[in-house]
Amino acid sequence: MHMNIKSIIFLFTSLFSTFSYAYAQNLENIRFIDAKELMLLGKGFENTESYYTRLPLDQKNEIRPEVWDLGRNSAGMAVRFYSNTTTVAVKWKILNNFHMNHMPDTGVKGVDLYSLEGNGQWYYMGTGKPVGVENKAILSDCMERKGREYILYLPLYDGIVDLEIGVDSTAELSLPRNNRLVKCNDGKAIIVYGTSITQGGCASRPGMAYTSILGRMLDREVINLGFSGNARLDNSLAKAICRINSNTVVLDCLPNTTAQMLKDSAYKFLRIILDAKPGIRLYMVENPLFPALRFNNKIMTELSEENWIWRSIYLRLRREGFNNVNYIKGAELVGEDNEGTVDGVHMSDLGFYRYANILSKYLSSSKHF
Repeated sequence: MHMNIKSIIFLFTSLFSTFSYAYAQNLENIRFIDAKELMLLGKGFENTESYYTRLPLDQKNEIRPEVWDLGRNSAGMAVRFYSNTTTVAVKWKILNNFHMNHMPDTGVKGVDLYSLEGNGQWYYMGTGKPVGVENKAILSDCMERKGREYILYLPLYDGIVDLEIGVDSTAELSLPRNNRLVKCNDGKAIIVYGTSITQGGCASRPGMAYTSILGRMLDREVINLGFSGNARLDNSLAKAICRINSNTVVLDCLPNTTAQMLKDSAYKFLRIILDAKPGIRLYMVENPLFPALRFNNKIMTELSEENWIWRSIYLRLRREGFNNVNYIKGAELVGEDNEGTVDGVHMSDLGFYRYANILSKYLSSSKHF
């Protein structure tokens, strides 16, 4: 059947109007509660500037302003909850309404939802797509009414001002009812300190940042201390890391360092952590073999020098008796087909999955994990 342009426009307008009406009707039957009443994962400090920020308020004067501002991003944070609802909705207000030209807004300032199913796996359910400072979305609806465990991942490159989770007006909404991927108060949380890659650039949505994937793979809370362009081995961050109740730290900071910076700062940074927590398991990650480097001999030479210095420090620490310090080579992190990034440096979802998969093998192989 032939349709002219007016008919097509009318059809799409009708469909959009029907969807908008149904969406409004669905939200009318939703009960929202403040997410602060549920379980927040990925926050390493209680005393912060606001609820969804990542750095300790009492260290504000010693942390560089650039790092402090990035600490206002909610990267790595997630809300865990239980409900027997047929619909899950969300309202969220963001801090900056930030936008980047190489990363989807759904990753920068959106949210995404997973549920734990009967086979023990976490399944992606839906994404809240941001449209401005104040946002609302139905993440999943028309579900069978039964109890499920959920996790909602928060924006990677923007901050959260307010967050509400919505369920059916008659449904239960509570703290998790099992111990899968919950808040760790026993030292088992994993801290990852790093760069824009650690922060989540450029995942399509928050649940695809490698720290999020790693948490699901290992069934562990991961505290994301990724600071885009600013993982420069500041002593203030080493001191902050020491304050978190964790016995596992991953240092993935080399893409933001220089050879001279490593010579000047790396050993001291590491000793601050190791002296404060002698038994901690610490993983030193090399520069990944970025696709762009295969064709840039100058940068490849520079990063190879950084890797050599980093490994030399690792060997020094091992000679000094720090046998829980481990080394992860970068060549295998992204894959060898040049298909793991969006711009030759920052990871796509594929790159992040590969990255997390390699890290999970190193971390889970420890007999103490």
